[in-house]
Amino acid sequence: MLPAPSMPHAAPSQRRWLAAFGLTLACLAGLALWLYLRLPSFRSPAFDFRTLGPDQSFVTQGLTRRQDGSLKLGFAESYPPPRIGAYGNHIINHLSSEAFGRAPDPAFFFNYAFANLALPELEAYLVHLEKLGHLPTQLALVQITTPNNDNGHYIVNWGHELPPDILLERLVVQGNLGDAAGLAWQMMRSELNEVLNYNTAILSLVQGGPDNRIASEAACRDAPPEWLQRLPMALRGAVGPIAGRSFYCLPQNRWYAYRRDGSMPLQPGEGPVPLIRNENPLKDSERELNAGDEARIARYLRAIEAIGRRAGIKLVFLVPPVYETDDRRDSQVNRIFDRGLALAPEVPVIDHRHLHGDPALFHDYRHPSPRYYRLLADELRRRGYLD
Repeated sequence: MLPAPSMPHAAPSQRRWLAAFGLTLACLAGLALWLYLRLPSFRSPAFDFRTLGPDQSFVTQGLTRRQDGSLKLGFAESYPPPRIGAYGNHIINHLSSEAFGRAPDPAFFFNYAFANLALPELEAYLVHLEKLGHLPTQLALVQITTPNNDNGHYIVNWGHELPPDILLERLVVQGNLGDAAGLAWQMMRSELNEVLNYNTAILSLVQGGPDNRIASEAACRDAPPEWLQRLPMALRGAVGPIAGRSFYCLPQNRWYAYRRDGSMPLQPGEGPVPLIRNENPLKDSERELNAGDEARIARYLRAIEAIGRRAGIKLVFLVPPVYETDDRRDSQVNRIFDRGLALAPEVPVIDHRHLHGDPALFHDYRHPSPRYYRLLADELRRRGYLD
């Protein structure tokens, strides 16, 4: 009988190398976690947008996408809701009270746009506000990313930007075990994406709190220090926060900001920027909507619309246009989205994809202009969603 083969033994040098590798990896992971935990949340304590004056704005330059969105989430959780609330992603950043003929007023309208949220995350967000009793009192406008904007991305895909407790809250009430497992996986991916992100590491070392981020004409009269102006643009963004408010008052930073109704201002005197028609290519290899996703679209539409019915408010979905040519109307992602809408015909949707050819309706390829939002407000009134 042959003797049993002996197990190979690692040489002492190999064991030392493995130990050193494991210790280094653990230290780097611990450093990444420590830097992540150092970042202020900008959600608690919540910033009160009502305290901003008509000419003031809160500069968000240098915030992570999660911090940026959590700034508005904290306001939504902590302060009375408006009559009209807009929910979606950065596509609707320029939607303001002025579209409805009002000065920026967070009691009348607030724009809760959050990074790149898609329908699954918007459902979790709105369910969270429903539990708090902080949904708008009259109308919730829920934006859906136009399929041709990102080739079907940010519609039914989960992202990495919603805070984990919102996902965990949705996980607790999830009835389907398969859906719950998928949601748990998304939550873990979201956290790993935040912790193991070089932006998180860099920003945690230079970021300050909200005090110096309030900008206005009066607050921004002083010139920035000379050392800051001499720095290259890339380096200026990394170390500029050390200069305090003067950094956030720089023209290239000041307009990454939110006004008192949560909208993002256009730069003073800024007209239409050069528009690039069909800017986002529709490569089939990069498509994010596939056959079968129409059922998921319809399911999320119904689930979100039910939130509005339970709260006794009007809720309508909005699909803004992108600046493109007629021949892209029949794209694969558009056809899948059309089928999704057809599966939920009872859900109210303002579908403006056909308004893709008028350059006056666009600030850039994917962001509509104030003129578009005035058109939207008129349609909301015509359909009976506004008094």
